[in-house]
Amino acid sequence: MNLPFIIARRYFFSRKSGGSFNLITIISGISLLGYTVGAAALLIVLSVFNGFESLFIGMYNKFDADIKITAAKGKVFDVKKIDIPSIQKVDGVWKISEVLEENALLKYGERQNIATIKGVDENFEAVADLDSSIVAGVPLLQSGDTNFCLVGQGIAYQLSIDPNDVFYRLNIFVPKRGVTDVLQPENSFTKAAISTAGIFSVQEEVDNKYVIVPLRFLQNLLNRNNEISSLDIRIKEGAKMDDVKDQISKQLGENFKVQNRFEQRDAFFKIMKSEKAVSFLILLFIVFIAASNTIGSLYILVMEKKRDLQILSSIGLTRNQAASIFKYEGIFIAFTGCVIGLLLGMIICIVQEKFGIVKIGGVESFTVDHYPVKLKLSDVFVVFATVLFLGWLTSLYPAKKAKQLFLG
Repeated sequence: MNLPFIIARRYFFSRKSGGSFNLITIISGISLLGYTVGAAALLIVLSVFNGFESLFIGMYNKFDADIKITAAKGKVFDVKKIDIPSIQKVDGVWKISEVLEENALLKYGERQNIATIKGVDENFEAVADLDSSIVAGVPLLQSGDTNFCLVGQGIAYQLSIDPNDVFYRLNIFVPKRGVTDVLQPENSFTKAAISTAGIFSVQEEVDNKYVIVPLRFLQNLLNRNNEISSLDIRIKEGAKMDDVKDQISKQLGENFKVQNRFEQRDAFFKIMKSEKAVSFLILLFIVFIAASNTIGSLYILVMEKKRDLQILSSIGLTRNQAASIFKYEGIFIAFTGCVIGLLLGMIICIVQEKFGIVKIGGVESFTVDHYPVKLKLSDVFVVFATVLFLGWLTSLYPAKKAKQLFLG
């Protein structure tokens, strides 16, 4: 029988007497409320960050490959140096697309801008999911011998590109390899014109950077036959991305760099995780301040129960057991507040996920108009463990005081 636990439970559930004991009830209630609001806030904030992370991952899924293979050194490599059929046989690999990228100057009518030209082969439609991202025109790159391009929405806006305008074509200027003519700079560039078939919108960073063209068109423009920037791979549904990546890495060796989806956007996801951690720590500090009321509540309870401690001493209760009573009491308050807060937070997250009640103000161009949320069981456990730890931490001083007052 755990006597300190039983006594602490009795103290927690029997606060109904009058007099000064009402003060303890009020302070304990405030502490309980602090834990409740804090636990709910922690869970909601973590869920919102999960929601935004999932939202951006979903956006990048339409453009980024699951796995990207690039040269360990240099910007391009000869595709013949890689045994593509062998990679295709790796368990979990579904489609492989050859990609070539180059920065270029764009000119449309009287307007011009800098962009990255992305040359892709016919498998890119399977590797990426741009069809659902087309906001104007059609997802077409080739029709017979005619080449077309798909332009990011940001670039299209800057250049005023209209895919339905048959009179204007997009002019692409790229530097000639090994040629520099200071007196006549135009001789240092290779030029090609291409019709715009459609405009896509994935994410602002992508929309303001990329123009997609057929691979052969860009290879001919750059005079890079058989040279590519990367191999983009889409894995099969249910396959583990890191396992597939490891198999490919072992096969290719040190001459090539193999990155999964998250490593391709390493800086972005690190920032997301850092912001999530900082927000969690700030809220945790606020919860700790609110939970500090528990110290006062338990201290008053210790002074109120001084006579009880003397009686318990006479029947054999030890100093450590006396201290444990108030440690359990602090944990009881934290546990009850945490459970209520987690339930409240989960209800709020579910309602927000289903109905999108809380809107994002002033971002009409954003993909969603409300805060996205995503509940994770791991976050529930993290919040639960954290709040219980705070409950234990705030009970240490009152427990120490009870030990000092104990006469046994």
